[in-house]
Amino acid sequence: MPHASVPVARRAVLGAGLALPLAACAPREPERPAAVRAEVTVLVGAIAAEQDLVALYEAARTAGALPAARLDPVLDHHRAHLAALRKLYVPGSGSRAGEGGAVPSPSPATVPSGRSRVLAELRAAEARAARDRLAEVARADPGLAQVLASIGACEAGHAAVLGSPA
Repeated sequence: MPHASVPVARRAVLGAGLALPLAACAPREPERPAAVRAEVTVLVGAIAAEQDLVALYEAARTAGALPAARLDPVLDHHRAHLAALRKLYVPGSGSRAGEGGAVPSPSPATVPSGRSRVLAELRAAEARAARDRLAEVARADPGLAQVLASIGACEAGHAAVLGSPA
């Protein structure tokens, strides 16, 4: 028995073809991969480190062992770094257990007495921060890695500048 051929309008075929990809769309949010969660941890760690550097420079400025004219440009850089990193952070993006999403408060900073000891403390903090940013680059996606590399390079520059006589 021959099949009766039913004419199908070209519009119906095109409409079905266009609607087919939409059928796979789901309104629920997929589980984020571990790499994305690790990214949040890296970002939060960098934010915390910059907060601590800002606090350290503010403590050094308050102590008065070094002229503000020497500290303020570097402090301004760290404030700019912190602002750039905070722009990348979405509150709640790491709110599940183990994602490291909560940004901690800055650690209280104290500086030793004496100009040379304050300089040594700041140089060591800058060198440590530069190394930490470099290590974080390996764990970040390309966009965040660029930001972290730039900040790390700046921190390495700060360490060098602080080592030069003023």
